[in-house]
Amino acid sequence: MEKQQLTPCGVFVILFSILLGCSFQKSSVKDAETSRIDSLLSFYRDSLAVRPLAVISKLRTDQENVSDSINYYNLDQTISRCYYFSNRVDSAFLLNDRILHFVEKQPEKEDRLLKLSADAYNSRGVFFQDMNQWDSAIVCLHNASEALSQVNVQNRLPAINVYINMADCYQHQGDYGWAGYHYRKALFLSDSLGVGDKMNYPIYSGLAKLYQELENYPLSDSYFREAEQYWDRGSDYEKYYFANSRGNYYYVTKEYDNALVWFQRANAIVANFPQPIYRGIVEGNIGEIYLLKEQPDSARYYLERSVAFFGESALQQPGIKFYMDGLFASLALQENDLSEAARRLNQPYDTLHTDLQYQYYHNTRLEELYRKKKDFAQAYYYRNQADLCGDSLRNMKIENSIRETDFRYRQDTTLLKKDIRITQTEAKAQQWMWLAWIAGLGLIIVVLLMVCVLFYIRRKKELRYKQQIATITQLRMAVVRNRIAPHYIFNVLNSVMPIFRRYEELSEPVNLLIDVLRGDLLSSEQLAVPLEKEIGFVKNYLKLKMLGDPECIRVEWNISSGVFMETLVPSMSIQIPVENAVKYAFNAESLNPCIIISVFVEDEALHVLIDDNGIGYHPGAHARDERSTGQGLKILYRTTDLLNTHNIRKMQFSIRDLYSASEKQHGTSVSLIVPLNYNFAL
Repeated sequence: MEKQQLTPCGVFVILFSILLGCSFQKSSVKDAETSRIDSLLSFYRDSLAVRPLAVISKLRTDQENVSDSINYYNLDQTISRCYYFSNRVDSAFLLNDRILHFVEKQPEKEDRLLKLSADAYNSRGVFFQDMNQWDSAIVCLHNASEALSQVNVQNRLPAINVYINMADCYQHQGDYGWAGYHYRKALFLSDSLGVGDKMNYPIYSGLAKLYQELENYPLSDSYFREAEQYWDRGSDYEKYYFANSRGNYYYVTKEYDNALVWFQRANAIVANFPQPIYRGIVEGNIGEIYLLKEQPDSARYYLERSVAFFGESALQQPGIKFYMDGLFASLALQENDLSEAARRLNQPYDTLHTDLQYQYYHNTRLEELYRKKKDFAQAYYYRNQADLCGDSLRNMKIENSIRETDFRYRQDTTLLKKDIRITQTEAKAQQWMWLAWIAGLGLIIVVLLMVCVLFYIRRKKELRYKQQIATITQLRMAVVRNRIAPHYIFNVLNSVMPIFRRYEELSEPVNLLIDVLRGDLLSSEQLAVPLEKEIGFVKNYLKLKMLGDPECIRVEWNISSGVFMETLVPSMSIQIPVENAVKYAFNAESLNPCIIISVFVEDEALHVLIDDNGIGYHPGAHARDERSTGQGLKILYRTTDLLNTHNIRKMQFSIRDLYSASEKQHGTSVSLIVPLNYNFAL
């Protein structure tokens, strides 16, 4: 049988097939291992904080069978977190350094390596947070965020935790603007990736705590209620964070019973944590609540337990020691143990490493101490120090609230689109800026001028009003004096005297005289009287005036049936023209002297016409007549002008000489037009 020999080409094909098969097999093994490690880490994720030592043992065993370097260091990364949760921070840092050193040595940064780098920097940031080294933590978290920004979108889920941790750092530094920015960035990414059910719980809890510190309690409460819906889905640490934050919310809103309920829930959760520092924090909070509820025995019990859980190492940290000393000082003040309170409060502390809020509480406690010692000078000093801290806190919160609001709205996509449009039109808007300034200044000047003019007109009207009131008062007093002057009484009595001689019954003329005098005096005190009263005054006057010769002047009254007799007219507005007509309209040559008084309603106004067929109207002709004071018509004109200033529809009073209108007529016509519903109030 003949042997077949392999050609060089055949050998190449066989070798290539073998290499390809090995490569594919190696890739498949690597992917399978990666999937197995990812599943393992996912399985133990919720146990890290509760059973960290057991997780370390399991992961070390699995690590022996791992061939891929990135998978190996992913297990190391989880083990470093377990060291942190077991309160072995030095070991956690040491292992974290090894991981970052491995990442930096790699020439190419694929997605898996970038995720490992981000996870390591994120954990390192959390370690620094635990040590209150916020600036170092922020640097590490920024490195984690930068690494995750280079991976595919579907692999950016860990960025949510990075943003939450970064927000927490800024919040502890009092930079609420950036804290709110990163919380909302985390919320946006969570919604974009569709993982809100898993990730929104810590985000809403953080936002609730943020707005609590900004003293926006309604918004804080709404976020707490949003977060509470995810209670069953959160990890033990997330539940602790929420319960402790909710308790703090009720603490600052002074709902101490509710605060105690949530702190007790937090205490039940951290009871299973291997890190005693969490028990120290929660039991310290419970002790403070009992202090505020004025239950010193319970407060002492929890505060002493808190110190025991913190341990000596934690109490070496300035912030924790200062906080606990302050609580024990408050307890001593409640128990009136002033020496113990003084010992606690007079210990030196570093303001650079002490929260300003705690400094405020410290100064208020010192104020209370010295007030109880009756050292009011020192109490006043520390009251001022507390006020300074309070003012600084308020200013910081206002500034941060403004910045947080600015960040919040700048993240809104609608406003971002508007910003783009504004940027595009900015150049065009610039050229209109000066015109707008000029127009604005011009408008301000015009408005100021208008205000000045209106003020001037108002002052002028007020002055004119006062002058008119004074003039009318003077004229009315003059009329009153005229009515009771001896001349007037003498003339009236001359008219009545012949009656006295002829008749024995003098009651009617005497009564008329009394009525006329009374009517004149009453009219002089009022701006307006009902039409019926004014007509009654005039009729009494005419009866009294013509007692001696009733036929000397014929008087006709034409009152329309549609006239409402209670309609107000200016007082003496009919009497004065009628009196002038009786006095001056007729002379010895006048034939059939007649006065016609017409009253009717037309065009929603009351019309009063007083016509006579006498010698006509000649202003000033009777100035030297001793019977004339010249005040009656002045009163009517001034009263009309004054009342018209308070009415839209004006009252009209006019006197017309009939001869000037037509040579076939003679006499005088007096017209008074009063709009219905005219306002006589000043």
